[in-house]
Formats: sequence, C-alpha cells, structure tokens
Amino acid sequence: MMSILIADSGATKTEWCLVNENTQTFFTEGLNPYYHSTDSIKKVINQDLLPKLSEPIQKVFFYGAGCDSEGKDQLVLEALESCFIDAENHVYHDLFGAARACFWNEPGIACILGTGSNSCLYDGEKVVEHIPSLAFILGDEGSAGYFGKKLINKYFRFEIPDDLKQDLEQNYNMSLDHITKGLYDGDQKSRFIASYGAFLGEHADHPFVKEILYEGFESFISRILLNYTNATDYEVRFIGSVAFAHQDLIKEILAKYNLKPGLFVKNPMERLVTFHTDSALQQS
Repeated sequence: MMSILIADSGATKTEWCLVNENTQTFFTEGLNPYYHSTDSIKKVINQDLLPKLSEPIQKVFFYGAGCDSEGKDQLVLEALESCFIDAENHVYHDLFGAARACFWNEPGIACILGTGSNSCLYDGEKVVEHIPSLAFILGDEGSAGYFGKKLINKYFRFEIPDDLKQDLEQNYNMSLDHITKGLYDGDQKSRFIASYGAFLGEHADHPFVKEILYEGFESFISRILLNYTNATDYEVRFIGSVAFAHQDLIKEILAKYNLKPGLFVKNPMERLVTFHTDSALQQS
C-alpha cells in the first residue's frame, strides 16, 4: 500500500494523517497562507513533522484554510514540494475538503462551523457554488469567531446578565487592554476572538446565551444556505466543533426553513482517510 499523507489545516492547528498499513496522526500549528509564508510553512514541516515520519511519502493531500486562490495555494504547494521532493503534492481549500468529507461523491450543501464558517454547494466532484464567508470581521456567521465578537461587544455594552458576567470575568481575561492588544497586535486575530466564543458553549442552556446562538445560526442558515440554487432539494451536512456541539439547535433552525439536516462531523479527517483510501484502491 502506498504511503499517503493527508493534512487538514485550520486557523488553530494542522492535523496530519499518514495512511499506510498503520495509520498515524500528528499535529502542527495551523498553516494558513494568509498568515504564513512559504519559508515559515517549510520551517514548521521540517521541524515539527518530518522527524516523526519514518518512511517516504508518495502522495500528499493538503486541505487548508486560506488556500482559496491560486496565489495562496501555490505558496503552500511550493513549501510541500520542497519538503516532500519525491511525492505527488496536491493543495486544496479546506472547504473542498469539507465537501469531500461530508459527501464523498454525492451532491449536497457542505458547511464548516468552527473557528470560522464557510459553505458551498457540491455536485459530488467539485464546488459549483460558493457564497463567501467574508471572514470574521465582515461575516463568519455561526462560527466561534462570530460568537466571540458578539460576547465581547455585549460585555462592554453592559448587556450580559450579572450571573454570566461574574463567571465570564472569573474565567476569561476581559481587560480592554488585553482584548485590544489581541485584536491589533496578534498574528491570529480570528483565533483570539474565537477563544471567547467557547464561553457560550459552556453556558449553552442559559436563556441569554441561547438567544445569541440562535441568532448566529439562523443568520448563517437564512442569509447564506437558503441562497444556494434549489437549496431545499439538498441535504445539508456540517463539519466542525461548533456545529457538532450545537447540532440539535441547528437541526431545529434547518427544519424551520425546510432544509434537510444530515451528518454532523466534528473532525473531517476520518472521512477524508476513507475517501482517499478508497480512491487509491480503485486506481490500483
């Protein structure tokens, strides 16, 4: 069996899965080309991944956040080709990876709800429609970044109930200086803001939090998913920790808009491994 390396790279971390007789998983930091150069990606791979690999790699499939344009995916490809000289290297947007993980070779609407959010209409082979997420500053509805931004805003507008406010202040740094520094000086601004979104997940049953979560997910569904061509004809499937944690609420909102809920997958890697393993067997 050939050695295949699959990468799922988000804002926070990159999961690498070596697929051979004994599948192994490794982690490095996230390798988003909007925040990394070719040289910095090579440095991470050379220092944190290659020493753990004990055999030559024949194929690399890299699915990454930020790999959504020819310039950005080329930046990652150059790093891979430098590190895996003898391998066949492929770079795809993480949205395409989500679509493959959600549906394999079937059509449907694939969604990501994690640190950020994204979605597409997939025909079983390629993305045929994509409504842009607009990133955490302008969009990313339903994501941890979106909810983190809402929480911080409501805190400084004195809108959070006292019981939640006390818990928030005890467990999160709500200093304005700390938040401003994270926003303006940090390399990973979306990840910083998304870290505050975890608070809502920890208090999902609180009526105030439920209202925020409902608004965020409904905005993602009604303002984005419903705009795909014939959206109600397709099953809607989700990738990501936020979607997985709140799937009952999301299903409720999907039903409200006559959309068909399908799989909720916390981590796409297992299904990507199956997809590429089956593809390799079919080609052999």
